[in-house]
Amino acid sequence: MRYALVILAGLLMVSCGSSEKSTDYSGTWETGFGTLQLTQVGDSLKGEFVGANSGKFVGVIRNDTVHFTIENASFSAEELEGFAEIRGAKAMKGKYRPKGTKVWEGTFYMMKK
Repeated sequence: MRYALVILAGLLMVSCGSSEKSTDYSGTWETGFGTLQLTQVGDSLKGEFVGANSGKFVGVIRNDTVHFTIENASFSAEELEGFAEIRGAKAMKGKYRPKGTKVWEGTFYMMKK
């Protein structure tokens, strides 16, 4: 009987999901390209670079990685694509390249203010 209760409790925890809230990455981030104002809805991220640099950031969270594109950027003549591994609630680091190319040009990082 005791074994059955333990299994039942485990099944209830799995079916109800975790009570821990997902991290919201909305806010102001510092990147290698400048300040990024980011908004999260579900697994989607949208943002704009503000200040000296401009451009649009669009991303999606998959597991522990953000896959993104940067469009209409004042700091690049080409549209960029990349990924950044999430390293806690306030840091991400990865790579970027011109969209459609095969060579990663540089390191991309984000640190939440």
